[in-house]
Amino acid sequence: MSDFSFERVLLIDDSEIDVLVNRRLIELTRFARQVEVAVSGEDALELLRNASEMPDWIFLDMHLPGMNGLEFLEELSVTGYNHSRIILLSVMTRPEDLQKVMSFPGVAGQLDKPLTQQALRDLAMNGRVFNSVSS
Repeated sequence: MSDFSFERVLLIDDSEIDVLVNRRLIELTRFARQVEVAVSGEDALELLRNASEMPDWIFLDMHLPGMNGLEFLEELSVTGYNHSRIILLSVMTRPEDLQKVMSFPGVAGQLDKPLTQQALRDLAMNGRVFNSVSS
């Protein structure tokens, strides 16, 4: 049996610092064996189109250059893609915005950046985020 919780994670974020921190936490907690990074929604869609194996999880920053996180989710839903569970990595301050993005297939919750070891452990054990609405 593997000592990793999952095989693949796709981290979609344009912040180099956030990518470094989140990748390291994913490695430290042994959340996933492989972490792929896309810096934009367009890059992520291209990566998913050409992937031989789909990621188990997608960690999605909602504030991206070009195609933002919401546009990425809209495009993903048009393609019928439903292979990965998606965690939003942004604070959604308006409840109506959070409700809209949570309605997309595969979205399992929202976490503040940066990730924490405890959040990844909870996600590995439960498969979803219980406190997905920021207070």
